[in-house]
Amino acid sequence: MERGAEAQHVDGCPYLVPVMADSLWLFPTNAYCRRPSGRVRVPAPATMTCICETLAHLACPGYVESTRNAEQSPTTS
Repeated sequence: MERGAEAQHVDGCPYLVPVMADSLWLFPTNAYCRRPSGRVRVPAPATMTCICETLAHLACPGYVESTRNAEQSPTTS
């Protein structure tokens, strides 16, 4: 595994989903944001690099909201 990809996996946002078939997208992107209770979002390249792929994602309003909602919702087994 490439070192950069490993760092992204450890430090990056867990809601960041890699794009598998990038030819299907209207514009080129490596990943998109898919939160449990939210719509699919495609962050700008600068946002992806500076926030989504680093520990700065912990301050992202969408991440904070999704994490809070996940903690409050009851789990079913």
